[in-house]
Amino acid sequence: MNTVRYFKLINGGGFVAQIVIEYREKQTDDKGDISYEAQWKSWFTEGYRDILQFAERTVDLLHDSPIPDGSQVRIHVYVAAGTSDPAPQQFVYDKNSASMACYSITGTTLNNSLNLLYYQ
Repeated sequence: MNTVRYFKLINGGGFVAQIVIEYREKQTDDKGDISYEAQWKSWFTEGYRDILQFAERTVDLLHDSPIPDGSQVRIHVYVAAGTSDPAPQQFVYDKNSASMACYSITGTTLNNSLNLLYYQ
């Protein structure tokens, strides 16, 4: 699974969006085998977090979030008064990574599409 430290969202839709990061903390057993919690937890930035149409925002998991290093993470975009689903791509958060997953959301409040533009 690829590592990531940054998530970027470009809002090309006709609505207000907010970045939500879903994560599952890493667990290591006494044999050193790694697994992740069964349930996803949600985290979002504090304060003003609206991303208006044609705007973008980047989240740095190291400096912006309390998510533990090594957690499995994915972006879930909240669409105000609309529908939203988490992205299908999952990553491992690595605080030493320089990698970013950039997404675009387009469409309307009730019919929108979240797409991975690039991972670098």
